[in-house]
Amino acid sequence: MDDLAYLSIALASLLGLTTWARSTHTRAWGEPSTSRRAKALLPATLLLQACTAWLTGPWVTGITLIAAAWMLLGAALVQAMNQWPARTQRWALRLGWLGMGGCAVTLAATLTQGIH
Repeated sequence: MDDLAYLSIALASLLGLTTWARSTHTRAWGEPSTSRRAKALLPATLLLQACTAWLTGPWVTGITLIAAAWMLLGAALVQAMNQWPARTQRWALRLGWLGMGGCAVTLAATLTQGIH
C-alpha cells in the first residue's frame, strides 16, 4: 500500500472513535447523542477502512493497521478529550473526515486502474 492509503486508513479511525465517544456518556463531552447518523458512521468507517486495506495491498497488513490505529488513536483521543474537549472533538472530526476522503480517493484510484 502506498503512504496515502496507510495514512487515510489510520486517520479514518478518528471519525469512528469520535462518533463512538459522542454516542456514549463521557465526562469530557457530556450526554450521548443518539442520532442514527452517529450509529451508521461507525460501521461505515470500518467497512471503508477494510475495503481500502483489502484492495490496495496485503490485506493482513491493512487489517493490522486498522486494529493498531483504533487502539493507538483511541488512547490518544481519550487523553486529548480530558485536556481539551472542544478542540479535540473538532480536530478529531476534521482529521477523521480527511481520512475517509483519502480512503475514498484511494479506492477510486485503485478501482479505475483495475478497469483499464
